[in-house]
Amino acid sequence: MGTTDKLAEFVVGLQYDQIPAQAVTILKRQCLDTIGVGLAAWTEPIAPIVNNYVQNMAGKPECTLLGAKRKTSVADAALGNGTLCHALDFDDVWLPTAHPTGCTFPATLAIAEAKHVSGKDLITAQMAAYEVMGKVHSAINGGAGWHGTAVFGTFGAATGCCKLLGADEKALRNAWGITASSTGGIAGQLGTMTKPLHAGNSARNGVMAATLATSGFTGNDHVFDAQHGFFHSFYQSVGHDLSRVTLQLANPFHILSPGVGVKMYPSGYYMHHPFEAALSIVQKEGIEARAVAEVEIGIPRAGYFDRPMIRVGLEGKFSQQYHAALAILDQKAAIESYSDERALAPDMQELLKKIRVRVDATIPAAQDLVYNPVTICLTDGRSFCAKQDLPKSHWLYPLKPGEWLGKFRKNAARVLPERKVERLIQLVDRLEELTDVRELTSELVPD
Repeated sequence: MGTTDKLAEFVVGLQYDQIPAQAVTILKRQCLDTIGVGLAAWTEPIAPIVNNYVQNMAGKPECTLLGAKRKTSVADAALGNGTLCHALDFDDVWLPTAHPTGCTFPATLAIAEAKHVSGKDLITAQMAAYEVMGKVHSAINGGAGWHGTAVFGTFGAATGCCKLLGADEKALRNAWGITASSTGGIAGQLGTMTKPLHAGNSARNGVMAATLATSGFTGNDHVFDAQHGFFHSFYQSVGHDLSRVTLQLANPFHILSPGVGVKMYPSGYYMHHPFEAALSIVQKEGIEARAVAEVEIGIPRAGYFDRPMIRVGLEGKFSQQYHAALAILDQKAAIESYSDERALAPDMQELLKKIRVRVDATIPAAQDLVYNPVTICLTDGRSFCAKQDLPKSHWLYPLKPGEWLGKFRKNAARVLPERKVERLIQLVDRLEELTDVRELTSELVPD
């Protein structure tokens, strides 16, 4: 039995009762968090563009667009919500580096809403989406210039949607074949609105692949094994190992190991290391920006998020230098920290000129071990160094419920009244008890 066959057999056979309670708890946390960051994106310039596009498509009004009172089609809801959920780069992160919920949950939630499915069925489908996305991604030996969220998220979304649509193994295999010809997204979109569109495309194309396949549409039905299949076409330059896909399939579930983190700052995860390192120095030593002569950040290789010049706020989300500057100037990294106004402010632009990076070959290159030592040199000759190995957004960081719930409340309150914010917390907490997920989706829009 090949890899594609084994995956299909697993997905079709997966039942809610087979999912560990801990995995269900984490899944619900990630879904609630993702709803929050999607709602928070409504205050950003990207939101009206996405909303106008979706509404102009005039799809069948059966699914909720986060924060919008008018409903739309399943596919357009998946597109819109996926884009919104990744718009702030505030959605979750895991290994191999990708954002697993923002590109999959908008698809499964849309199908679930349209089909009036139960909370247990949504949880089961979402778990299948996570597992396939994570395990298939684990097979590759490098990024090859692709954005992992965009590429593997589509496979996850298609899997979850197929599960909700009652796909058999044949339909699942065909859905993945269709997905292989409708996925993609280059890594070179950092700092643009197109990066969050990757998540929206993954969700929408997952809906499409699942809907077509369960209607009899065909694709390469062994696309993970085929000589000219997915891995050969996308990752031939870096190589892959198919055994990694099924060796630990659901044993443990990917959401449990390596795990998944809740992002505590709305920016690229690998910027959080220098931010927290610089912040620790500033807070411990009481440093003010006017006393800073120079800042040095260690990076594992040339070009590693090395972005000294910031022209728009979005670029700051993927700049090591910008995050060190935020720590020194503002001692916070909030949604407003990445506005054009903040990024182009004179104090920010002046401090960025004092910050440089240096390649340090001793820094581990591994995604789960990398760190960025920060040295802040003062005008009086003193200097201070720090590094952060385990930032709060790390999948192994022991984040307390009050921290991630506080993040959700703050994000959701940008759009919803307090009553609905608290109602959403309650509904997601008992998601497995809901007989119809429309009880949840009805609370995703303002009064």
